[in-house]
Amino acid sequence: MQVSIEKPPERQHRAPARRVPRRPALHVMRSPLVLVPFCVLLLSPVIPVSAWLYFSDGGKEPEAFPFDGKPFVDDGAELPDAKAMAKLAEKDPVAFLENCLRRYQRDVKGYTCIMQKQERTGEMLQPTEVIAVSFREKPFSARLRWQDGARLADAALYIDGENQEKDKNGNDKSMMICHPAGIAGKLVKFVSRDPEGEEARQSGRYSLPQFGIEKGTQRTLAAWKAARAKGELRVEYLGEVKVKEADDRPCYKFRRPKYAKPEEDGVTDLIIYIDKETWLQVGSVLKGDKGQYIAQYFFRDIKVNPDFKADAFSKEALTK
Repeated sequence: MQVSIEKPPERQHRAPARRVPRRPALHVMRSPLVLVPFCVLLLSPVIPVSAWLYFSDGGKEPEAFPFDGKPFVDDGAELPDAKAMAKLAEKDPVAFLENCLRRYQRDVKGYTCIMQKQERTGEMLQPTEVIAVSFREKPFSARLRWQDGARLADAALYIDGENQEKDKNGNDKSMMICHPAGIAGKLVKFVSRDPEGEEARQSGRYSLPQFGIEKGTQRTLAAWKAARAKGELRVEYLGEVKVKEADDRPCYKFRRPKYAKPEEDGVTDLIIYIDKETWLQVGSVLKGDKGQYIAQYFFRDIKVNPDFKADAFSKEALTK
């Protein structure tokens, strides 16, 4: 099923949301199975640290939501049931994603997962990396520990409002805390770096403060809305599929092919997978105009709203 969305009139009034039965709140997945482009690289206190996250612009400081400047915020509209959600997948993918975000913002306080990612840096497609993630929304906290494919760092931590140092303007700023990989990690326990500094941006794709499943979906939605406003949005709904990289969970599959013009990092083709049960974006495949892979991100073994231990986001947790 292909959905072509034309440019709307300049002034458009939204019809009242259709009231449908409220579906149950999101529960922790029982079977193993979380966005969002991310991470951190470093060596030692005197060697630059680099960070990558979900979506990149190749070195410039990106905005968190580069297309319309602001994220989608839950407006209190009634969530559709499963049948209505499936119809939206076919008829209105933008409204579909908005419901995914409504549900996330109501139900998700944090999660753990395994992230598998591979991305292109310049002309080189980097090896696959496998990262154990612990994330919570409040205070915004992300802890990453590499299981495979670590480069300069094998663990990183960011907590909004903590681990603060003075930035170049003399203002307090939360730093990311990293544990070096390899021999450097035996000599240096932790180093701190500006998560949005020049060093951290050199390897691309958004900083740790912009990490998360929700933010990945926010960027997808923002890009689709921007294209729709120009009359350039084309999204194909490809049905329900099982995604091997996401624990073979049933997912809604969407493809946005042949962009009118390349977007971040030269992306002209995007496939996303939305978990049918949880409505989380568990997979993204980004390609360029010659079919080359720009990035792939998959999330599995997702556990929503776990009971984090008191020290789960401490520096010491990086090396446990």
